[in-house]
Amino acid sequence: MPTGQPRQSSLTPASQRFLDSLGFFGWQLGLERIENLCQYFGQPQWQYPTVHIAGTNGKGSTAAMLAAMGQAAGLRTGLYTSPHLLQLNERIQINGVPVSFQEIEAVLKKCRPVIESIQATYFEALTAIAFQIFAEHKVELAVIETGLGGRLDATNVVQPEATVITTIGLEHQQYLGDTLPKIAREKAGIIKTGVPCVSGVQQKTAQQQILRQCQKRQAPFYGIREKVEIRDCEHRSEGLRLTAYLPEFGLELQDVDCALRGSHQANNAAAAILTAALLREKKIPLSAAAIRQGLQNSHWPARLQLLQTQPTILVDAAHNAEGMRVLIRHLREAFSPRHLLVVMGLLDDKSLLPILLSWRTLQPRFFFATPPTPRGWPAVQLAMTAKQLGFETEAFKTPADAFMKAHAQCGVEDLLCVTGSHYLIGELMRAGVIPPPYPD
Repeated sequence: MPTGQPRQSSLTPASQRFLDSLGFFGWQLGLERIENLCQYFGQPQWQYPTVHIAGTNGKGSTAAMLAAMGQAAGLRTGLYTSPHLLQLNERIQINGVPVSFQEIEAVLKKCRPVIESIQATYFEALTAIAFQIFAEHKVELAVIETGLGGRLDATNVVQPEATVITTIGLEHQQYLGDTLPKIAREKAGIIKTGVPCVSGVQQKTAQQQILRQCQKRQAPFYGIREKVEIRDCEHRSEGLRLTAYLPEFGLELQDVDCALRGSHQANNAAAAILTAALLREKKIPLSAAAIRQGLQNSHWPARLQLLQTQPTILVDAAHNAEGMRVLIRHLREAFSPRHLLVVMGLLDDKSLLPILLSWRTLQPRFFFATPPTPRGWPAVQLAMTAKQLGFETEAFKTPADAFMKAHAQCGVEDLLCVTGSHYLIGELMRAGVIPPPYPD
């Protein structure tokens, strides 16, 4: 890493333009390009123990919990996730801190000729850069989240100590398939020979695909419902308190506080605890105290993140129908507002009707804005569709305009929820309307 220099607040314009240009290639699933990049760097992804996490929802939260456990255990811990909210370096973290832009810049300069020659995608380039940075820092544990799917995802060149599949839902159907079994089959592609797989998947047809792949790979299967008993789960304003019992591992954690909100986080916590127990079997020193402290210290911004009360402002990056249902369940469990106002923007690869219909029982007033990306649904189209479904709606030119109008109409007993897209939330952070995910 460069020393004696001011810390860059972003990539240089030339590097940013180059990375942005890779977006032209979009999502091109396949491993040949990432394998070439990793070979160029000398296979950095094999130089440290990894956990590989896939799933429709919950994989980011589970990854954040596991990384916090590693850090609490005193391990130099890398975390690779996507997408970012505000700045690119959020995707690559060491011990809970985004790496410097100098480091990303330095690695990018080294491999730029290779990226250009093989026409690597934006995600492939960043994945290789993350692997190399982790190797340079000599991380002792890396937690790697897939980008899209699993089998052909660029992250699927790691040789993990454990794999995790959190949930299965309908998403990215043009890439992964149009049924739960097809999507499960793609995500189960991260399962490796002899490597234990932790699963939080509940649908029988989807779980069958995961079990089939485990059998094929002779990979031990660990379902969280069978292996983890969650007791006395209590919902608090600051998160959850629960007791987790893993009889097979002789592990019992009583009255553990989890910093992440929402009843669904109990399943994510169970997956993280079970994975930590498996890592302990592989001599990775994650003590019960470290597991407890990691759950308590977990930080995953824009996931049921409470910004203020009176009026209540909640930010959640739910961006598909299942994520919206989880968000709505939390709103029902935790709040009883006089009025509910929702600032929302969506990407055009999302199924619009299931997302909007999931809000029918709460009947919020919608303030729609177009996310700042070519893939964003036009706010006017969202508002028109929502109005046809009986909602009260408005459309705005910018996310900041939508938020400011909604906020101006909030009384002290009301709730304002911001959701639908990482791009929308990131733009509000960029505009200074809501706080950044990782303070300087």
